[in-house]
Amino acid sequence: MKLKTKKPLSKAGIITAIVLTVLLILFIGAYSKRGAFSQINLFGASEAIIESQNLDSDNDGLKDWQEKLYQTDANNPDTDADGYLDGEEVDSGHNPLVKAPGDSDVFYPLPLGTAYNVTSKVLTDENIDTLFGSYFSQKEQFLESNPTIGSQEAFSAMVPDSTIQEMAKRAFGDVYLTITDQAKEELAKIPTIFEITVSDKDIKISEDNSKEAIQEYINQAASIINSENFFITGEAFETISTAINENNFSGLDSLIIDNDAKIGEAKNLTVPSTWKDLHKNGMELTILIRNIYVSFRDMIDDPLKAYIASGELDKFPAEWKKFIEQVNDLAKTQGIIIPTR
Repeated sequence: MKLKTKKPLSKAGIITAIVLTVLLILFIGAYSKRGAFSQINLFGASEAIIESQNLDSDNDGLKDWQEKLYQTDANNPDTDADGYLDGEEVDSGHNPLVKAPGDSDVFYPLPLGTAYNVTSKVLTDENIDTLFGSYFSQKEQFLESNPTIGSQEAFSAMVPDSTIQEMAKRAFGDVYLTITDQAKEELAKIPTIFEITVSDKDIKISEDNSKEAIQEYINQAASIINSENFFITGEAFETISTAINENNFSGLDSLIIDNDAKIGEAKNLTVPSTWKDLHKNGMELTILIRNIYVSFRDMIDDPLKAYIASGELDKFPAEWKKFIEQVNDLAKTQGIIIPTR
């Protein structure tokens, strides 16, 4: 039996949503000049939704929803009681759940927190001024063409969201190349987000390449890939659309937590040496898709990272398909049966 390629990811809707989110977030209170844009909603969401996503109850540098993913205590600024704030530990590459010393061995942490925020590194005063200058210029022209709109209240009440979105798109277009190039430069300094490398020392390698040992390994690996909520399924991918459309991120949070645990399971498998390269490749792809999901989850705080993630998602299906084909080919040469769901 062959390991089948999962249902193709339906990308068009979510990528459109992400692009709109990036454009609109630049004009919502996450950054500056809040008042002029207080009436703009994010896919029907209220400003209260945006505020709730930025809530940091214990002031430790991690948003409450980020603490949920890290599984730290949102009401305790130092979950492991080692004298360092949870946010400080995350930003410095330490484990906020393990008391120092001895908490520095973090295998591909979630790309959340100040150290991973690309937007904050790119939205310079110059770029923001260009964005707002373009938007306000368009708005002024619109008001000149519609003299019956005499106040901000009237503008908010009478102008459809689609018109505001179009002005936002055009404003973003004025600085698109500049900020996306800068975002890519910043991402190059943080390769643990989208440039994943798993080495031999990161996994457990065995020289037992007997058919029995390989079959046992394959059964365990396939159980992870074939699990109901594995990231690569179309059903799992729909949780992103649901989160955006319903302003409810609980399903996406649970999916990320579950799959982060699966990465831990894969890391702890005993891998026959003839399979180590494919195992590392599979882990790299799984960590990558996890980080793409996490970037979408972080869109309100870091829209540029989410925007870049949408491009990474475009490339992902082809890479996953290639990986699955290589797995099936090697299994065939070794006479190994790969379980399917």
